[in-house]
Parts: sequence; C-alpha cells; structure tokens
Amino acid sequence: MGRVIKQLPYKSKKTPEELVKHILKPNGVKFEIVKEEDAIPYLKDLNYYYKFTCYRKNFWKDKKKKYKDLDFGYLVHLSDLDKELRHILLTMILEIEHNIKTQILRHISYNPKVDGYEIVHDYISSYNAKYSKKSPFLKKISIENFIKRGRSASSAGHGIYNKVKENNNYIAIWQLIEFMEFRELQYFFEYYFTRFQEKYIDVPPYVSLMVSSRYIRNAAAHNNPLLINLSAYPSDAIKKNGINKRYLNSLLQDHFRRGKIAKPIQFTHRFKDIASTFKLYKILREDANASNDPMIGALDALFKKIKTDSLFPTTNNDVAFFFTNLQKIYDDIYKKN
Repeated sequence: MGRVIKQLPYKSKKTPEELVKHILKPNGVKFEIVKEEDAIPYLKDLNYYYKFTCYRKNFWKDKKKKYKDLDFGYLVHLSDLDKELRHILLTMILEIEHNIKTQILRHISYNPKVDGYEIVHDYISSYNAKYSKKSPFLKKISIENFIKRGRSASSAGHGIYNKVKENNNYIAIWQLIEFMEFRELQYFFEYYFTRFQEKYIDVPPYVSLMVSSRYIRNAAAHNNPLLINLSAYPSDAIKKNGINKRYLNSLLQDHFRRGKIAKPIQFTHRFKDIASTFKLYKILREDANASNDPMIGALDALFKKIKTDSLFPTTNNDVAFFFTNLQKIYDDIYKKN
C-alpha cells in the first residue's frame, strides 16, 4: 500500500511588508515600541520571519484569538535575549564536556582494574548491545567509525588518526575520547561509572543532567531559539498522583524546594534543561562564582539586566514566569540568596 501523505495547508510566500500587514497586525501584534516602518527593514535585513516570530507563541491570546500585550518590540527584544542566553549556555556546556572528559580520565588513571586499551573494546561492545537495539536511529559504533572523524588533514584529531592507523587501529581511551560526541561521552560516563561505582556519583541523575545539557548544546550550537514554547512539557509528565517520577531529578529536587520553584514549570522542557545545565556546571566547577568565572558573571549580568529592562515583557505571557523561576533556581544552585 502506498504511503499516506497528509496535505498541510498551503501557505504562499510573503514579503516583509505583507507579513506585517496580513499576518502580524491582524493577529493583534502592536507596533508601538517599534514602529511599522522600522519593523519592515528589521525583517528584511536583520532576521527572518519564521525564526523571529516563534517567540510569539509565549504570549497569550484573548477570546478573539488575538495576542494580548504583544508588541513587535518584545519579539525583537526576546530575539536578542535568546541570542545572549544561547552564547552563555553553549560556552558553559563546552566547559562541561571538557570537565567530564577530565573526570573520566582522572578516574581511569588511578583505577588499577582498568586497562586503557581494553576499556575501549568493552565500551563499544556494551554500547552496541544496549543501545543499537533500543532505537533504529542509534547505529552501531566501532573504532573505525570513531577515528575516521580525524581522517581529514584539517581535523584537530588528524594526528591521533595517523598514530592509530599506524598501530592497526589499536587505540587507548585517552585517544578515543577526543573523537567522542557529547552523546557518546554521556554513554561512556554511564557505562564506566555503572561498572566502576563511586559513592559520590549517582549515575542516573547525573546522566539525566547530561541529556538535558546535550539538548541545550545542540540547539545553541545550531543557532536554534531556546525561548520558545516555554510552557511545553512531556505528554506523560502529569500522573493522577502528581508528577511522573521519571521527570524528577534527585540532584535538582532540593533546589526546587529551597528555591520555591513553581511546580507547573519544574518539568517543562526548557526550564528543566537549562536548570540541569546550571547544576551540572556547578558540580563540575565547584568553586565557580561571579568573581572567578566569566560565565557566572555573564549570567549575573543577564538577570540584573532583565530586572531593570523596560522592554522586558511582564504581562500576559509565559516569559516573565519562566525567568522569575529560572533566576530562583540559579540563585539557589549558586547560593546567591
């Protein structure tokens, strides 16, 4: 039987002028902070409609399905705020990746039960047995697939690639780890610390923080907006007796309680993922504070700017609620109170 194709409503392309006249204004978007004549050049030269207007989904509508209190200027401002937040979070997650690698290799170097070469084969066998059967999207991994990432002479891993090829693909974990993507690094962390347990590492909640941080990393690295659908949460998050336990991370629960984080936001996608990034960064950089860590200083400055910013939307939207709780969780994790 042939594949059934759902016919979506056809939408014709529109110029910036047509978007303002036929889409934004009829849906209640105002042009008081940013005038209409200034909005059109913005859409022409500085941004594109789909990415820019995605922020409108955080604003509420009235009974006539028109936006309440949504000015074009708020969309411009949220776009700039999103860009700044993405930059900070991406830099934090790059540090997180580095520190996870450092922690793993430090543990291996002091672990007499681990051979640096055998652990590579053990990990690959474990990964393929566990994950390749779990999802059709997760392909089997191999040493060959890892090291070919360094095949190009312009690759940062080209030197390792040459050495490993000369050594008949005999590779140590301290070499392989340089080829790992964050997802593969997360799986190695889970495999290793499940096999060689440490009392200070509770593997499932740590891995949950990594998964959330990975989502943020992928979005930020591809320049995708973060501040969209801020009230969205998994369809199975709410059970009859409360929040589904799979969405309750033990490493965040004390912060939620002490920070008095509103329950409806604790399990929303963006809040959980950004809070997880804050927590994981703190765990791996225990002494991080505004005076010695530029990213903590940047977050401090961002939250302070929002408090005094006249262009920050405060009514009839999910943005203000989101940032109020995000600052609370940040303050508790970094003891800012």
